[in-house]
Amino acid sequence: MTEEYCWHCGATVDPDANYCSECGTAVNDSADDDRGWLEEGGTDGYGDETADTHSDYARDDSGTADRYDTHGASSDQYDVHGDSSNRHGTHGDSSNRYDASDDDLLFAAVTHVLAIFTWVVGPTIVLVAADDPFVLENARTALNWQIVYSILMLVSILLSVIVIGVVFLAILPFVNIAFCAIAAVKAYGGETWEYPLTPEFV
Repeated sequence: MTEEYCWHCGATVDPDANYCSECGTAVNDSADDDRGWLEEGGTDGYGDETADTHSDYARDDSGTADRYDTHGASSDQYDVHGDSSNRHGTHGDSSNRYDASDDDLLFAAVTHVLAIFTWVVGPTIVLVAADDPFVLENARTALNWQIVYSILMLVSILLSVIVIGVVFLAILPFVNIAFCAIAAVKAYGGETWEYPLTPEFV
């Protein structure tokens, strides 16, 4: 006794059944249907059925493919959203301290150079007078370093009674110039450089 299968889903069906119990597909006209029923051991029929089934599957799922295309369109919308995200990221950068105009970049760089000649006075004035976040951040870091530099110089003076204090008094001014120069270059490039070993006093 041969077993018969649904041409649509491949489930075993009763020979007297008009519909597949699994997918509900009509099977009583299968003899006239090119897709036919599968019979166990029928390789030719199986091959034909497989090809037909795949063809019908493609036709039956054309709507699904359309929905998939729609999903693809949704993916395009996602790409647009991605562009929007990029714009949002740009907006995030614009609100970041590191996104500043050329004038603000120059002002921030000058603040560090000014600290070499004016000690804490220059950065303090900039910190009070400026309103750009990037300039204010650089003025704050410059002021914090000048406070640390002052403390180190004071300790070196106290240690000047011994040779090591004199050595520090000779080295620290050059360290101050080097650090301020590095910070100025970084500031002009749009970065806020944190001075080494410098706590945030302000």
